[in-house]
Amino acid sequence: MYRGISDVYILWHGEWADPELSYQGKVVNYWDVEETVIDWYREERQSMGLSVIDDYNEFLKYFRNHISEIKQLILDIYESSK
Repeated sequence: MYRGISDVYILWHGEWADPELSYQGKVVNYWDVEETVIDWYREERQSMGLSVIDDYNEFLKYFRNHISEIKQLILDIYESSK
């Protein structure tokens, strides 16, 4: 389960390989999703005039409020990699 999203799964391939995320049978690189969501979080905070210093608890709140967008991101990344 990826950060509490019950239908997105982390696929771990060991220390020397990037993990992947699986959603609806589509598999993408974990870091492609994670880094994009972090960028979204920072951009939103900056646009609101808030500190962009990373705060894990605030990031988790942001994450939980954007689950549908994150699922769509996974599908978009999958489609763009075809």
